[in-house]
Amino acid sequence: MKKYKGLFSHVRWLVIAILFGSLMIGLSTNQVHAKTSSLETAFQQAANKYQVPVNLLKAVSYNESSFESHGGQPSVAGGYGVMHLTDTTGLIPNGANSKAEKVPNAASLHTLQKAAKLTGISVSKLKSNTTANIQGGAALLAAYQKSLGKPLTTNSASWYSAVKKYSQSDSKPAAEFFAANVYQILAKGVHKDGVTITPQKVNALKDEAVDSTKGESAETDGPAGLPIQWIPALYKEFDDQGDYGNYDLADRPNDQKINYIVIHNTETSFQDALSLFSTPTYSTANYVVSSVEGTVAELVRPQNVAWHAGNWYINSHSIGIEHEGYAAVGGFWYTENMYKSSAALVKYLAAKYGIPLDRQHIIGHDNVPGLNPTAMHWDPGTYWNWNHYFDLMGVDLSQSQGDGSSSVITITPNEKYNLTAASGQKVTDDGVTLPLAGSNFVYLYKQPSFSADLIADKDFSTGQSGTTEKNDWSDKAVYGQQFSKIGDNGDWTEINYGGQSAWFYNPGGANSTNATGKLVTVKGTKAVPVYGSAYPSESILKKNKVTGVKPTPIYQLQPGQKYVYGGTVPAEYFNSHFNSNSAKNVIHGNNDYYQIQFNHRIAFVKASDTMIVTH
Repeated sequence: MKKYKGLFSHVRWLVIAILFGSLMIGLSTNQVHAKTSSLETAFQQAANKYQVPVNLLKAVSYNESSFESHGGQPSVAGGYGVMHLTDTTGLIPNGANSKAEKVPNAASLHTLQKAAKLTGISVSKLKSNTTANIQGGAALLAAYQKSLGKPLTTNSASWYSAVKKYSQSDSKPAAEFFAANVYQILAKGVHKDGVTITPQKVNALKDEAVDSTKGESAETDGPAGLPIQWIPALYKEFDDQGDYGNYDLADRPNDQKINYIVIHNTETSFQDALSLFSTPTYSTANYVVSSVEGTVAELVRPQNVAWHAGNWYINSHSIGIEHEGYAAVGGFWYTENMYKSSAALVKYLAAKYGIPLDRQHIIGHDNVPGLNPTAMHWDPGTYWNWNHYFDLMGVDLSQSQGDGSSSVITITPNEKYNLTAASGQKVTDDGVTLPLAGSNFVYLYKQPSFSADLIADKDFSTGQSGTTEKNDWSDKAVYGQQFSKIGDNGDWTEINYGGQSAWFYNPGGANSTNATGKLVTVKGTKAVPVYGSAYPSESILKKNKVTGVKPTPIYQLQPGQKYVYGGTVPAEYFNSHFNSNSAKNVIHGNNDYYQIQFNHRIAFVKASDTMIVTH
């Protein structure tokens, strides 16, 4: 009987645990329903109060913020809350040190003050309270509709001009691009965070139809409807010694294939970036995107080579896009206007030039390898939302592509699990803690434990362990990057990373997605060089009178380690000269390289040293 008594005791506690768990699940579900219901209710109440179509109000909000309040922190454009009510007066990045720059000043962007007058709600409450913020957005929309002499009708299509005014843009193409995005949201419908936008028939806008012309200039290279303008970067000789800038003439993709699009952020205002690239600075980008309006400046034609990546091989085979923003400050979020313009541009360029929409080809400046062992750059930073960015391009990198039989996994951080206060994980900026929410990476450890040291990179630091500093990319794996999985240990997953094994917290696979793909490994039993470029041999370069350049190893690929294959590229070097874009300037080698995702950066290995495997 004693034996069965113990069994009954276990059963009793099991029943209690199940009942308690059910109760907690019920409470959790009710809490979620209460939260989502309150947001839906806030939209409905604001729409009723100010006589704005509720689905239109939601669509404007979704277009501005994807219903994200960002904890009351401002965007780069000084916008607050789910309606992105703006105020740029004296705004300094939250959590930044004393050296931080002020956000770009746009005196006209003070919709917070106007919303406060319309609603009687204080500016501080409009910034921090979501219900109040939605009231402010609804009041603004109604005010714009009235100022146009139009009725507060339930017909969403008749609000097109008011929506354009809500964009706060003085640029007609930018305002129309904003409105077009809002009406596309209305047409498709959305369900997110418990808020539903019912699909609307709004394609017949009659005399207010969306302009489908190619922006402000027919000369620009971009998708239809994008607010893009041709603002040429400086191209001239600086002296009589052959010094020139700020880019090179070429004939891409005829002379060199364009393999990459590199995402940067400016660390300056939009206008300052344009000024910088119009002076002798030895730097430029093909495009610059503004945060306030999402307007795009094309500075260098895609067929020409902009000087943007700090790696001549990558420059020669890429298009560089700068974004107005600050990578160092987590409190500042990149605006929806900028994300949507940039995503539309990248999708267009990728289709036109045959660039794969994945993270081995759509890369950040932080993913560009050095030509020599060096820390290189780390923008656009820990808060660039790669998940949302690819979603805008119609690509879901978190969608499983495999059944687990392949060792390839995609890093897909879940905001509930990748960085948590309970685990003691954080992001810091010179010792100042930045917000956890919205980060796009997982930390990598030497062992499967939060108490273990973070992995380190000898070329980033002389220390034996990594740090949580914003610019320390040696211990971070970023959204969309793919690696070879070695195995699991409880809630932790081990991968090959940068010549070593690394562990990341991955409870139930929450921070990764199974994928399929090819892997690259060493052919023999000895380590082989890993390069930051795919240059021809030094002898071929010298034969073509190129001196001081050679393929320089930056790491080693150890036997047994495997890294995800990103394509085969021919050995090439662009030996450019001022005012010459002859195909003769491209020097071809007699070997191929395999591109791999080596650590947080892409890299190259010689095909002759390695082999492609499937597991």
